[in-house]
Amino acid sequence: MKSKRIENSVFNFLNQSVRHFKEIGSVAPDSSTCINSLVNPIPFDSAELILEYGAGSGAVTGEILKRKEPESTLISFEKNKIFYSRLRKNLKGKNIFIVNEDVFNSRNILLLRFGVQGGSVDCIISTLPWSSLKFEELLMNEILPLLKEGGIFIQYMYTLSVLKGILLRPILKRHFSQIDLDFVFFNIPPALVYTCRTSIKK
Repeated sequence: MKSKRIENSVFNFLNQSVRHFKEIGSVAPDSSTCINSLVNPIPFDSAELILEYGAGSGAVTGEILKRKEPESTLISFEKNKIFYSRLRKNLKGKNIFIVNEDVFNSRNILLLRFGVQGGSVDCIISTLPWSSLKFEELLMNEILPLLKEGGIFIQYMYTLSVLKGILLRPILKRHFSQIDLDFVFFNIPPALVYTCRTSIKK
């Protein structure tokens, strides 16, 4: 029964990725190695509020749920209605909220629905395909205003295009004081994981 659910999950992911590739940007769910690289930098022991942009199949979301403290809050954005419905059905836990909205309106949604003010988010993890989005606009208008001082932003990308990987780093360097890079070979396709930290004002 479990293998059947996994097969259905993979099939549904593939089906949606073909239909909405620019939004999803992947042809298969990420490997456990990639998921670990994405969630390991999250400060679970101290984080009160974690945001996820692009929950997709829920693999990363589920791992965050396993590791986060019971009193900390996870708010995951997923624009795709099929994925959103499956996430609402399959993911259960304390202080988790799945939002079927565009991340380009995340600040307004967070304020109106959850009372989240700017500068109050500990970590934002994004699995969105940055190259098909207005990435720097999202960074400037939504991500940076939400992060605390010393807050963490995690973004991954696939390495099918080395040039795209080169282009992303200068964008991140304009806005973050510290950037670390992890290469995940055991994934389809291989991935780069950027972990970025905002500066702390003295």
